[in-house]
Amino acid sequence: MQSISRAPARAPDLQNSVCRNDQTDSQNRVFGRPKSAADAPQLGLVSSKTSGTRVGLVRVDREASRLKRLKCSVLTAARLHVQQRSRWKVAMLTLTYRPDVDWSPGQVSTVVRHVRQYLKRRGIEMRFVWVQEFTKKGRPHYHLLLWLPLGITLPKPDKRGWWPWGMTKIEWARNAVGYIAKYASKADSLHLPAKGARMHGNGGLTDDALLEQRWWKLPTWLRDDVSPSDRVRRAKPRTGGGFIHPGTGEAYRSPWIVLFIGGSVYIRLRSEA
Repeated sequence: MQSISRAPARAPDLQNSVCRNDQTDSQNRVFGRPKSAADAPQLGLVSSKTSGTRVGLVRVDREASRLKRLKCSVLTAARLHVQQRSRWKVAMLTLTYRPDVDWSPGQVSTVVRHVRQYLKRRGIEMRFVWVQEFTKKGRPHYHLLLWLPLGITLPKPDKRGWWPWGMTKIEWARNAVGYIAKYASKADSLHLPAKGARMHGNGGLTDDALLEQRWWKLPTWLRDDVSPSDRVRRAKPRTGGGFIHPGTGEAYRSPWIVLFIGGSVYIRLRSEA
């Protein structure tokens, strides 16, 4: 399959500073692709310092990259939910554990499943965003935002048996994006999650908002080349990897090569390999 470069499509005019490429020097860009390893931080690759052992190598801070993806995902989802259902109210649900109960897989998904069934019986679509957070002692808990039509309330999950591992608290949010941003901004102080644990999740977006959410999940170097309506997706490994435009068959290959050296992750431009 031949890789084809296209002129950059106009990206949506969105206020999403966490996810957006911060580079402003348009004279140093070619279709959003870097010209040197020094462009790595501006192109959305959270890195530490350029390696002094090999020219052109940039060491990637994997933890910082993970936290950036968390913030980008939850803030984008919350913002798009507000845009699609601006007149709905937002319930802020906090899920905590009893001292004798530890985290295990499937707990938050159990709550989400019960709430979805509760709303479905009332003919209401479920729209949500959640984040896992830790106390100073390392105890996990969850913050879950739910978008609800006026006149609809939610029963306490612990009273219904949906959250049998501790207690729940429900409040109403006036600023859903600001509320979730507060917890996303504290992510740099979070403990490492348990193996297999998800730190965030969301669901319920539809139509153009869903396409835009998927677009924000693309690598920064690719977002400048495509628009949400292109529906670009990851290509299958057997086809050579990268990304593909399902309508035209155009393939997009990352300008970066990933290297694992001495237990650390580095990137280097293909053009400098």
